Amino acid sequence: MKHLLSFLFASIVFFALPVWPKAMEVVTYANPVNVLVYQGNSVSIFINGNYQLFNKQNGAITPLSTNTTLEVQYTPTGIVVSYGTSTYTSTLGFTIQETKGVYALSLLKVNNIFYRGSADIKSQTNKLQVINILDMEDYLKGVVPNEMPSSWPKEALKAQAIAARSYAEKTKGTLTTNPNTQVYGGYSSEKDSTNQAVDETKGLYVKYNGQVIQAFFHSTSGGKTANVGDVWNSNQTLFPYLTSVSDPYESSPHSNWSFSFTPSTILQSFGFTDPSTVLYDVSITKKGVNGEVGAVTVMTSAGEKTISGNESTIRSLFPINDTRYYNKLLSNWFTITVNKDGGLYVQTVAGKTPLYSLTGQQVQTAVGVQSISDAGNVQVQTADGVTTIPSSIGTVTSVTVNGKGWGHRIGMSQYGAKAFAERGWKAEQILQYYFKGAVVSK
Repeated sequence: MKHLLSFLFASIVFFALPVWPKAMEVVTYANPVNVLVYQGNSVSIFINGNYQLFNKQNGAITPLSTNTTLEVQYTPTGIVVSYGTSTYTSTLGFTIQETKGVYALSLLKVNNIFYRGSADIKSQTNKLQVINILDMEDYLKGVVPNEMPSSWPKEALKAQAIAARSYAEKTKGTLTTNPNTQVYGGYSSEKDSTNQAVDETKGLYVKYNGQVIQAFFHSTSGGKTANVGDVWNSNQTLFPYLTSVSDPYESSPHSNWSFSFTPSTILQSFGFTDPSTVLYDVSITKKGVNGEVGAVTVMTSAGEKTISGNESTIRSLFPINDTRYYNKLLSNWFTITVNKDGGLYVQTVAGKTPLYSLTGQQVQTAVGVQSISDAGNVQVQTADGVTTIPSSIGTVTSVTVNGKGWGHRIGMSQYGAKAFAERGWKAEQILQYYFKGAVVSK
């Protein structure tokens, strides 16, 4: 009788314990890559294929049916996931795990974009983050067609695939979907030609002294790529493979460009907010071997100011209202023409010196030295008679910027790679041309 009671008690305890569904076999990735695909307060994630939901707080596993949607929300106390009629909460977040199952292809749709692989859901700085986790090769299939037109020559696409693989491998951490790292459009953006380029270069990297490098690339060099030390605050000796090379065949709509800027735009870029401030002059300081600009100086009625920095800082001083160019100048390789309303100079022993304002200047008159208080009423003797000088004379009316290239101009020019491929160059030759001393290997 005691044995029977013990058996009944054990059975009751066993059935009272929580029982999680049996976990499916999770897909593992040979070389996993993490990409931040969403950040905000809430998001819907559509499931298509073989998946399960893993609660990182308590280890609970929930099988997910294909063609269903998860509603995910950030709260101060944790992440909340609603699935059908059930709601799950976790202070540590969740993972939507890709599993092995009946479907040949598993996809997640976040904000109307399909992604291969799995997704990690967590909170970061009071925001919900969705991070796509997938194999490197599948990641590249969502990168290459967004970084280079899929219709371009095959060898150029292969060069892009190898460069993007090298960049991602060296960068690691959490990548983004935008140009801050590499443009990634997921499965929704894949093309047959670029998928083939990725497959045919599988495992190939750009290496220097046996180490994978961050194989930077850009749209257009403008005729010459840049030394990394001339456009970024980098020690050139540490990056011997990121040196300037000529781009003899590059043909791009961005090889040469010109933009015009108003004085108010320039003044705002330099932090002058008083509308009465007058722009007198603009000058640039070139620091690169090709003429890359490292500093810009403005002379104003409120004083002189110089801003120096890397190529991104310099380009941002000349904002362009065009999202295609990320609302800034295309590169830091440029010259300027300052257009003025006349000009006023004083002759000194050192030569002609420009005057930016007459107010406060001292002049010799018949009654002695006087200080000019009203610049709008100054009269001077010229060959044509006595002329009244307008108060606006010598002020800037516009600034014209003429430049070359698009992007940071470091490493591989994409339009240059296209031109080389059209001339029969192989992907490895293209990359080894742009990255001096580097080799392409597994």
